[in-house]
Amino acid sequence: MPHAPEDNRNVMENSIRKLYIEATSRCNLACKMCFRHSWIGESFGDLDPAVFARVMDDPAVSATETVFFGGMGEPLVHPALVEMADLAAGRGKSVELITNGTLLSRGRIKELLDAGISRIWVSIDEIYENYGKIQVGSDFELVRDNLRAFNELRKGSNTRLGMTAVVMRDNVASLRRIRDFAEEYEADDLNLSHMIPNREEDVPQALWHMCDVAAIKAVTDKIGYTWRFEGFDLGTEIPMFKFSDRYRRELFPDEESLHEAELFSWKGKPAVRRTNYCRFIEEGNCFIRWDGDVSPCMGLLHTAETYLNDHRRLVRHHAFGNVCRQSLGEIWNSEEYCSFRERVHSYSFAPCLFCGGCELLEENSTDCIGAPGPTCGGCLWGQGFIVCP
Repeated sequence: MPHAPEDNRNVMENSIRKLYIEATSRCNLACKMCFRHSWIGESFGDLDPAVFARVMDDPAVSATETVFFGGMGEPLVHPALVEMADLAAGRGKSVELITNGTLLSRGRIKELLDAGISRIWVSIDEIYENYGKIQVGSDFELVRDNLRAFNELRKGSNTRLGMTAVVMRDNVASLRRIRDFAEEYEADDLNLSHMIPNREEDVPQALWHMCDVAAIKAVTDKIGYTWRFEGFDLGTEIPMFKFSDRYRRELFPDEESLHEAELFSWKGKPAVRRTNYCRFIEEGNCFIRWDGDVSPCMGLLHTAETYLNDHRRLVRHHAFGNVCRQSLGEIWNSEEYCSFRERVHSYSFAPCLFCGGCELLEENSTDCIGAPGPTCGGCLWGQGFIVCP
């Protein structure tokens, strides 16, 4: 099983501290890296505002600090998004949302500010001439106008602006400009993440495997797997985009040298990663899908085809209950959900991410050490390559 010294581990949070709400699974764009391209058996719809209101009345959210409107859809497509944000803020919660920025009109900005929104994240995965190649269906000038309006209207408030980008081969060379762009538009926060390919043609876009993971060493014995991440012990944070020399030259052929510490940082803070660590579980995060299903993380929110290295992998949606039929507290405190959180806390999974591959890699249903599904050994979030706001 994965190894991490106990004195380096945090105590797992057992209360819901951050509640992610997928207000809708619909979106007005078709971004290149979106999981929606490879959904299997999924449908589209909006969360019932009455269901959301019942959730906000649930004692299980009494300790919740943040309500985050995000998921796999565009929150601003939901006709009652402002009303739901206003309800959450009225309960003393910090309210955030992530948007592609196209629907962030002056009128909508004013409504969100009046509702008490704490932070808005805008996805900017490319800029200038290449923007439309990745954020398909969007309008770069419209988004820039909306950002200017947001900065104008939020003056005098405590509302923050975050920008987030999914890094891939097609946009990695533009990252320096993306950082400058974020500074130009007065972003308070910047989030960078690798991508998970969801179509075979997108496999060459993935960069996470180009990072310097040479220190990762597998030790096998008759009992099973014992994995030690030498120098990467749980609790140690390292740069997430530290490319090996071979790939650094390939990705940046026109750079005499790539100053990674400067490039992959924001306001003096480097991009970091932790291994064998699920932030969603450890930090008390919980997801409610648009149809009321309660999932533990972003990766299990929908069933989708993905690719792990060159291997096709089906990641099946997993829910521990549905708030249309049960209370959130009943679901959160159920034996099944609690057992899963403990299992992820110990990270008792086979190391699928760094293995040569077997037929068990094809789904997240079980693994070679017999862990019950959903298994997390092939999760890029759990190894710090994928980072959500």
